[in-house]
Amino acid sequence: MPLRPSDRRQVAARVAGFLLLLGIAGWPWPTVRRAFAATYCATAGPLLAGTSFSGGAGHARLVPAPMRSVRQPGDNVTSDAVVELSIDGNPGHPRLGINLRRDAYLPLLILVSAIAVAPLRMRGKTICWLIGVPVVLAGSLGAFLMLIIWVFAGGLGPPDALESKALDLAVRMLIEPPGNRFIAPLVLAALLVLGRLKREHRLLAPAPAGSDVRVVG
Repeated sequence: MPLRPSDRRQVAARVAGFLLLLGIAGWPWPTVRRAFAATYCATAGPLLAGTSFSGGAGHARLVPAPMRSVRQPGDNVTSDAVVELSIDGNPGHPRLGINLRRDAYLPLLILVSAIAVAPLRMRGKTICWLIGVPVVLAGSLGAFLMLIIWVFAGGLGPPDALESKALDLAVRMLIEPPGNRFIAPLVLAALLVLGRLKREHRLLAPAPAGSDVRVVG
């Protein structure tokens, strides 16, 4: 069934609003990037520090990366956080550069923006945010955990160093493709919004004739 002109205008307005929110809030403002990295590390860092790897001998620490005004040799300009790895009895501390803006901030922004422009009442949007935001944050932390497990298992070594082919396949299919970080929050937002739309439509539907059921918004 083709959309009416008024419906097309509404859809275009919501898409434009979504892109506008992404363009403004998603711009790589250094202050916003530093603040998000510091907040994320302060929240997820203790959880990561309390997790052990490699049979309890491996440890990881998540800290914000130094934001230098002048790039130093060896700096990774895309990293705003660092995962420092250590193994009991080994003096070495390998460091992994992490792009929290790409892996956590932008997916979170996509979810929040998609719900913000959805045709829902504010109560429905709030419920979607309360469900979706923790899921996206937990997903980003889970991806970091999987990456760390992969590194400790020998993922950065020669191809035959990693014994778990299933782990290697999961990392390469789920974590390495950058598009997954942006598709997943869109799909989650769509599922949450559709679920709320069905519920709101059911609550607002007129009661059958002769029924004493009252509609509560």
